[in-house]
Amino acid sequence: MLRKTLDSQRRVLRPDDPHTADSMYGLGCLAALQGRKDEALSLLREAVDHGLPVPGDLAIEKEDSLKSLHGDPRFVALVASAKPHAAATQTPK
Repeated sequence: MLRKTLDSQRRVLRPDDPHTADSMYGLGCLAALQGRKDEALSLLREAVDHGLPVPGDLAIEKEDSLKSLHGDPRFVALVASAKPHAAATQTPK
């Protein structure tokens, strides 16, 4: 069901819509929980590259569902690339 939702969002909202990126992130978390690391990392990378809303960018390394990815160099690189994106899109308080 999540995959169908994401496919629809990609077509209707387009990949750069924050809702689509958020769905990619959620599906990536699910894939990580199910031990599908390559798929999880691919979805998470796509989510970050396509505008994952700031709370997701900031929380990615602390997300419990992504613990299975900790220590993977690809995940470390993903976290490193998510932080500047979050900083650039955050509004000053």
